[in-house]
Amino acid sequence: MKKIILTLAFLCFSSILFAQKSFTMVTLNGILEEYGKDSKAFFTNRLSNDFRYISAEGTFSNRDEIVTRDSQKYLKTEVLEPVIFQSGDLAVVSGVHAYYDSTDGTKITGKVACTYTFQLRANKWMFIASHHTAIKK
Repeated sequence: MKKIILTLAFLCFSSILFAQKSFTMVTLNGILEEYGKDSKAFFTNRLSNDFRYISAEGTFSNRDEIVTRDSQKYLKTEVLEPVIFQSGDLAVVSGVHAYYDSTDGTKITGKVACTYTFQLRANKWMFIASHHTAIKK
C-alpha cells in the first residue's frame, strides 16, 4: 500500500513539474504589451539568437539587425483574429497585425498579415521567427 501511495505521489509531482506551459491569448497579449512598452527592450529580451524575420517588402533580417534598430513608435498594436497552434514547446500565431499610431489610438494606420513562431526556452516564450505579408488595399 505504501508503494502505491508513493508511486501516485511521484506521478502527480512529476506531471506538475514537467507539464507543458500553454501559449494562450493571455500569453500573446502579454507579449504584445511588452512589445508596446519598449520595442527595443522587447527585441533584446525576447528574440532568440537564431531569430529571423521577413518583412512585408520581402527583406530578410536576423536578430543582430533587429536589435540595433531604433525603438518603434506605435500607440497601440494588436493581432486581429489570431489563430494559435501549439505543439509541445512550439507555438505559431497567425492573423492580421494592426498598428495604431494616431493620437487617440483608435485608427488603424497599418496592417500586415503575420505569422509568428515562438519556442519555450528556459521557461520563457522566445520569439524565433516572424513573417509579414502585405495586405492589398
